[in-house]
Amino acid sequence: MNGGYTGNMVLTERVPLAENEAGELYVEGSRVFLEDLVDLYRQGYSPEEMALAYPGLALADLYAVLAYVLRHPAEVEAYLKRQGVRAREAEEKTRSYRSSDLRKRLEERRE
Repeated sequence: MNGGYTGNMVLTERVPLAENEAGELYVEGSRVFLEDLVDLYRQGYSPEEMALAYPGLALADLYAVLAYVLRHPAEVEAYLKRQGVRAREAEEKTRSYRSSDLRKRLEERRE
C-alpha cells in the first residue's frame, strides 16, 4: 500500500558550511567561500554550472548551500555586507601600505 512509510519521517539536512578563524563561511572540505557561490548564483549560474567551475564540490552540497541562501536571505545579506566591509578595509590598508612604501622607496632613490 504505502511501501512501509509510517508518516513519521523527520527530514533534517545539515548545511555543509564551516567558519574559519576570520569569520568567513566556506563550503566544508574546500576553499570556496559562501560569497563566491552567492555571486555566481546572482549572475545566473545554475548549481550544475557551479559544480563545473568547482569540481571539488559535490552537487548536493551546492544545492544545500543555495537552499540555505534562499531560506535565510536576511542572515546571508548581513554576512555579505560584513564581508564587503572587511574586504574594503583590507584593500584600503594594503593600498595605503603599498603607496607609503613605494613613496618611501622613491624618496630614497632621489637622495
